[in-house]
Amino acid sequence: MRVLVYPHMMEIGGSQMNALELARQMGERGHEMVVFAPDGALVELASSWGLEVARAPVAHSWPSMRNMMALDRLIRERGIDVAHAYEWGPAVELAFSSHLLRRAPLVVSVMSMDVPVHIPTHLPLILGTRSMIAAQVGSRPDLQLIEPPVDTTANAPTDAVTARGRWKFRTDEIVISVVCRLVSEHEKVQGVLAAIDAVDTLANSHPVRLLIVGDGEGIEQVRARANAVNSRRGADTVIVTGRLLDPREAYDAADIMFGMGGSAIKSLAFGKPLVVQGSGGFWRLLDESSLPIFLEQGWFGHGGGGTPDLIRELRKLLDDKDHRTRLGALGRSIAVERFSLLSASSRLEGIYKTAVDAPTAAAAKALSLGRSAIELAKYKTVMGSRRLRTSMVRRKSTAPPNGVQP
Repeated sequence: MRVLVYPHMMEIGGSQMNALELARQMGERGHEMVVFAPDGALVELASSWGLEVARAPVAHSWPSMRNMMALDRLIRERGIDVAHAYEWGPAVELAFSSHLLRRAPLVVSVMSMDVPVHIPTHLPLILGTRSMIAAQVGSRPDLQLIEPPVDTTANAPTDAVTARGRWKFRTDEIVISVVCRLVSEHEKVQGVLAAIDAVDTLANSHPVRLLIVGDGEGIEQVRARANAVNSRRGADTVIVTGRLLDPREAYDAADIMFGMGGSAIKSLAFGKPLVVQGSGGFWRLLDESSLPIFLEQGWFGHGGGGTPDLIRELRKLLDDKDHRTRLGALGRSIAVERFSLLSASSRLEGIYKTAVDAPTAAAAKALSLGRSAIELAKYKTVMGSRRLRTSMVRRKSTAPPNGVQP
């Protein structure tokens, strides 16, 4: 098959990494893969994997007529058999271009925590957790489960000594690592800031270091917090690397990982004990008692005690190396048995074939697209109103007193 894959962005992150890793695996299965995407750090990685990347004219502004025209032209010229959109923006652009005009089969994946209502309901929808599937039953007829996969060959314990040497970690130090986008989405950056505070506290009693890998809107805030801790302690207790295109050494160097989503699963593949991060102060150690919860709801959670909870979970690991080793082995076995890229690509191949062989009836498709257009218009209206209110607040806050113009 000729397959077009459209990730919503090409900055380092879980959804887009899943898109590219599955595209590479599908190419190894003999399919012709084309990636349509905006510019970003992952373009270089995709090209190094031998994936063809066609640049989207407009980034992060959906729906874009220029993108839709480029998609329709690319699909027509390359004879694409099926398109695969990741997240709502690419889904809408493909649905109202080649899928509507040329009846090109379309599959959608949503790896975020919620499914936007403006994604057309007639399309095959791939979700990453059983709880998300359950929440959509009754409103969408074609639901498929593919848990976020990981390449367990490329992502595996290799040379921890060399990895730790990159950042000059001593053998007696316990290294806690996180690899994530430093953004407010899902409170990722808030969790990293809480981890800095936790490590600052734990460093009073343990030889602990924190390694933070990632980039995003919150990186300066993270660096400022890290610098404050390091200045007070007179040591590089917290290291902030920024973005690493290949972060595998950050996983390999760690004694303990924390994170959410795809990064959490990758931590398991490296055989590291994992503290799962969520929103609202959620932190929980992965062990035999919490495993069923995460397999059901995904590697995330809502609500908790914040930094004290993280300190409590980390203390369970800091003084017990055998416990760390045992939980690391548990995580590695879960990654290999449940989240293998090979099994995910096999399932995805079947979903593609079904989309090509069994298209949606015209009436159901028309109704779905009409409803999607209405919901999208509502969404854009609400978002436009929010931006307008934010702009007005900013203008008021920066206006000179008494109406005096500068």
